[in-house]
Amino acid sequence: MLEEYSNYLIEQGKSRNTIKSYLKDISTFYQNNKIEINSTVVSTDIRKWIDEMMDPKKGEALSVATINRRLNSLRSFFNWAVKEEVMLMDPISGIRDLKTADEEHEKIMWLTEDEFEVLLDRIRKSPVKSRGVNSEEKYRRDRVIIYTLTYAGLRVEELSNLKIHDLDFDMRKIRVVGKGKKVRTIPMSNLLYHELREWVDFRHKVSEKKVFVAHSNYVFYSQRSGHFSVRGIQTMIENYSTKEKKLTPHMFRHTFCKWMLKATNNDIEKVRRLAGHNHISTTTRYLKDSYKDLSDAMEALPKF
Repeated sequence: MLEEYSNYLIEQGKSRNTIKSYLKDISTFYQNNKIEINSTVVSTDIRKWIDEMMDPKKGEALSVATINRRLNSLRSFFNWAVKEEVMLMDPISGIRDLKTADEEHEKIMWLTEDEFEVLLDRIRKSPVKSRGVNSEEKYRRDRVIIYTLTYAGLRVEELSNLKIHDLDFDMRKIRVVGKGKKVRTIPMSNLLYHELREWVDFRHKVSEKKVFVAHSNYVFYSQRSGHFSVRGIQTMIENYSTKEKKLTPHMFRHTFCKWMLKATNNDIEKVRRLAGHNHISTTTRYLKDSYKDLSDAMEALPKF
């Protein structure tokens, strides 16, 4: 049965690594539960497996992300088995992914104000590793990208595709083309206005020396192209990560939402519009207090 499923995944255009991962997770499930591959599986088997992964008798518990990945592999497999009439009922249909604990979620999702300040200092002091890269040019570009992601809440694709004409310095606003070609307008804070204004002026001076910059309409460019690609931005930001925290472009968008809720006294609708969320439920997740917030609250209790 696994061979037939593997052929199905190949027909669906799945990559070799994806197929290998799916098959490994499925085989692990059957082996751990000591069930033959052609035997009937019920939801209790899966729930028992989840409990064992979360609280094993030996070894360490698996992360929520790993467990959810394994469940996703089973979901795909059982869905295929039902469609092919190998099974009559899908045993995983009523089982949802596990939710991540708040403190783990917060650690991954956004930066504190102190962490942001330390990051800016790290960007200033980071040595240029590539030959021929101007240190001032790299610092100015990387800094303003971080500011734009954090103070405008842009998705990395939106930042990559931002054009010069999208910046209205007279009205102090940014035109953003988001998901589904939906356009939203984001006001520039005074801080972001000066950061972008200074970058555009600097960019104009660079364009006098670099032809590909002069011919580009994009706000941000790379070392060899007038368009700073999504992958290029991701790599640039990842390079500023530390052992304690890996940085991603989306982390700064989450930071924007978290900080903006605090600045607007939890005005969810304002933040939803600024972030370009289609559903307000997406915005409400930022209302959760971080583990540090909860810890600080506990320390604020009266002491006798």
